[in-house]
Amino acid sequence: MRPTLAIAAKDLKQILLDRRSAIFLVLMPVVFTAFLGIAFRWPGHEDPRPEVGVCDLDSTELSGLVTSQLESGGLVQVEELGRAAASKVDDLIRRGRYDLVLVVRAGYAESAAAGPALEAVCDRSEPKAQAALQAVEAVAARLAVSARVGKLVAGQVGAGASAEEMAVRASAGWQEPAFAIRREAFGPAPAKRRAVPRGFAQSSPGTLVQFAIFGMMTASLLLVLERRSRTLGRMLSAPVSRFQVIAGHVLAMFTVTFLQGILLIGLGQFAFKVDYLSAPAGVLVVLAALSLWVASLGLCIGVIARTQEQVSMFSMLAMFLFAAGGGAWFPLEITGRVFSFVGHLLPSAWAMDGFQNVVLRGQGFGSALVPALVITGYAALFFTVAVWRFRAE
Repeated sequence: MRPTLAIAAKDLKQILLDRRSAIFLVLMPVVFTAFLGIAFRWPGHEDPRPEVGVCDLDSTELSGLVTSQLESGGLVQVEELGRAAASKVDDLIRRGRYDLVLVVRAGYAESAAAGPALEAVCDRSEPKAQAALQAVEAVAARLAVSARVGKLVAGQVGAGASAEEMAVRASAGWQEPAFAIRREAFGPAPAKRRAVPRGFAQSSPGTLVQFAIFGMMTASLLLVLERRSRTLGRMLSAPVSRFQVIAGHVLAMFTVTFLQGILLIGLGQFAFKVDYLSAPAGVLVVLAALSLWVASLGLCIGVIARTQEQVSMFSMLAMFLFAAGGGAWFPLEITGRVFSFVGHLLPSAWAMDGFQNVVLRGQGFGSALVPALVITGYAALFFTVAVWRFRAE
């Protein structure tokens, strides 16, 4: 363990003593976050419909109809929020994340027939909020009637039929209008899309991912310089295993990327009001997975490249590919389905999803686990390739 820590400390010292590190690891990410946050307003790409966030604390079949009927109505954009969002509803409205947030309280399935069982939070002075409120009122009224019908029918039928089951059946009747509809096509139906990140909610995690990839160039360069100066050969002739050498370099790269990420997350949270602290554990899990993958990618480039020029070229290609394809430069939500699908073959897209599940969609720790696992899988792949190449060398 001691040789590994010594190699990592040596790498960190070299990186910190290089004045260019302050520019590429700190100054440029800060400037890019501010600049792109102002540029990423996306006024021409907005869906004109009101944005409604639904926080379902009941998680029953009847409560699920609230979200599905709002979506099928097509009058509003609907985003499902995690349970953690229930404590931040006022803040989500105040910061303009949604025009209306609808909280489905626990026990909704039992109390829907008795009276108001949904809580809508919005600024009624806003036209979009008024339109969203009308859509919510229509759905709430239909489901309340269905719940009363279900309760009445269940009481008549007796044991063997629950009021919720009867309410769900009664609600299905609302989906069949009492008049014929002549359908005509006026163009393709709009595809269901997630909320488009904009402003600092896009630039902050995007810059974090982009410069994490770019920053590993410095660490990759150290391995090439060690090989050229024959330091690597002398190191391997000492009582140090190849695994300890690799682990030391990966640990240094991981530390640099993780600390840079912490700095940018703090900048986003306190300077640009990007709500990373709504689920800090989830953010740290994604950041740790991202740092591990970037360290493995950096090691892979450092092992494959033979010259400084090759390190620069491979690192730049990696940054262009992963940053642009993964949605760090622009949201994948504004691209086509094919581009978005291909983008999610890259770990950078999963990193963006993990961060934006927290800062944009108000989801909790659980929403970060799948992206973190996918990124860790890519880290294992790149690490295996790097070790294989290093042993062959």
